[in-house]
Amino acid sequence: MPGVIDPETIQADELPGVWAPVQWDQTEEERAAEIETQAAASLLMTVDIPEAILRLLLNETEIEQVLDPPKGYRPEDQGEWDPETITFAFHRPIRLASLAREPGRLTAEYDFGDLGRWLFEISPERMTMERI
Repeated sequence: MPGVIDPETIQADELPGVWAPVQWDQTEEERAAEIETQAAASLLMTVDIPEAILRLLLNETEIEQVLDPPKGYRPEDQGEWDPETITFAFHRPIRLASLAREPGRLTAEYDFGDLGRWLFEISPERMTMERI
């Protein structure tokens, strides 16, 4: 139903977001342009919806290339780390501090370091977000 938030289908877990662009034969200039065009937006698509909202609202979408897996990376869930693949992560990490799911309700708390702790409460009729 349009205009109704379904909290039971919102992805939220403690895995850090990582992204690697599609690799194909390109010139160096094409490859650099493709990475610059897609990296931040594609990385935003890999993280939890509440995290993406928070990052966009706080303008904390700066990314960086990473050579090693970020803290919390789980190969059994996210695949073996390949240091040869160009991979990005957000410059400023965020941590899911707590997550509670009930029928018709999702509550998620994020710890964003010096930017504070943020609480999301999502139900079919409303979503609230506050700094706590």
